Amino acid sequence: MHLQSFVFSLLLATSVAAKGNKTHETKTLSEMGECKEMVRLNALVDLASNTTKLDKVTKNNATKIAEIQAKASTASTTLKTLQSNSTLVSACAVIDAQEAEDDSCQETFALQRFVKFAANSTAVATATKNNATKIANIQLEASKAASKLQTLTSNSTLQAACPAVMQKDECDSMKMLQKFVDVANNQTKLDALAKGNTTKEAEIKAKAATAQTKLTAMQSNATFTAACTALENSDKGTSSTSSSSSSNGISSTSTKSAASILKNSGVGAVGISTILVVMLGMFAL
Repeated sequence: MHLQSFVFSLLLATSVAAKGNKTHETKTLSEMGECKEMVRLNALVDLASNTTKLDKVTKNNATKIAEIQAKASTASTTLKTLQSNSTLVSACAVIDAQEAEDDSCQETFALQRFVKFAANSTAVATATKNNATKIANIQLEASKAASKLQTLTSNSTLQAACPAVMQKDECDSMKMLQKFVDVANNQTKLDALAKGNTTKEAEIKAKAATAQTKLTAMQSNATFTAACTALENSDKGTSSTSSSSSSNGISSTSTKSAASILKNSGVGAVGISTILVVMLGMFAL
């Protein structure tokens, strides 16, 4: 499928272009890593102490249960060591809260797009090739999505934060499009992607042309690009201050401030990261 090829190529292009790039200083990455490790260890310890969940996960396999409990015992020791660091615990509370907020916003965007897609009978018919079973499944999932979406959008605090997340997505999408176009225009990298398949190479170039059109439109919006520049500068200026950084190294306050620049910029599309999630979800049905 052309769309799947594009998604695949876009992800590969981003990966190739990103090699060797440093996004944040080691200290911030280490701290974030420790926070994620605490979450993982805590989940393991909780699982080992919950007989019902443990039986379900292992299907009552005594050997697996013993293995999990042994790992949980070691994890508990490591977890206590990490939790004894009050500075780390405080920083993790900020990071975890920001990540949870961002995740909820991303879920809101994905659900909105999926519900909109499901309501478009032509799009659904095209995507499913008029397969009645798949169409029924999409409508069923759309009903569930609408219910979840209503819950998320009723949270005024969350929705007040989501425009900033949307903005960050849009800026990231512009960077991803640029990387994809750059790879498509670099014959060496293009050859690595196509692997001698001239049809695939032509397809990538065609998709890159479409991406360039979208990229040009985004770059021509001075208000939008100014906001993205503000975010990038904020990223560089706050990455060393982990207590005020979110999971991507940008402070929540700075992001929301820059979001106000976009209020009347006319940029309203969901970011590439969200689009990928929804697209992959749709075509997995």
